[in-house]
Amino acid sequence: MKKIAVLFSNGTEELEALTPVDVLRRAGADCDIVSICGNYPVGSHNITVKADRLVEDVVFDVYDCIVIPGGMPGATKISENNYAMNGVKKAIKQNKVIASICASPAVVLASNRLIDGKKATCYPAESFIQMMNVADYTGADVQVDGNLITANGPKSAFKFSLEIINYLDSQDQDCIFDCILTILDYIIWDIDNDEIEN
Repeated sequence: MKKIAVLFSNGTEELEALTPVDVLRRAGADCDIVSICGNYPVGSHNITVKADRLVEDVVFDVYDCIVIPGGMPGATKISENNYAMNGVKKAIKQNKVIASICASPAVVLASNRLIDGKKATCYPAESFIQMMNVADYTGADVQVDGNLITANGPKSAFKFSLEIINYLDSQDQDCIFDCILTILDYIIWDIDNDEIEN
């Protein structure tokens, strides 16, 4: 069973953090929410999340992948946390999977010169794109370059999550189909309700 750490801070974008947690757990992975802000960090939309572990207590060596959500100021807080950044840097040296979305490819990875020359994407704000000048910025929804997986924001959170599963090759195909069908059911339900309201 693959082990994944999903970093979470006060100000983290909840959708970008919790979508991977949900999808990865459905696929059978052991996925921990690792907080840098106590047991109950509060996301960027004022949603309180219960952490599985505190970053200062975590041994990152046991994880196969580290997921770094975006959201501001959450991404900045992660980039300034020594425990989190030491774990990320060590994981990169060990060729483990680093999955980063929205602001975090720029704010956490590029600003720390951890993705120099790598193909990567991020949230398409001009300030973030400028920070990505050390990387090969593609502007894709989801970009994979070796063990680096990046995505551009909340709209790509589900695709981002499936890409992590695909890379780790830990998937139970039935679980993935279940995830896809759940999303499709939601989309169809949403369309049907729009038609009813109109």
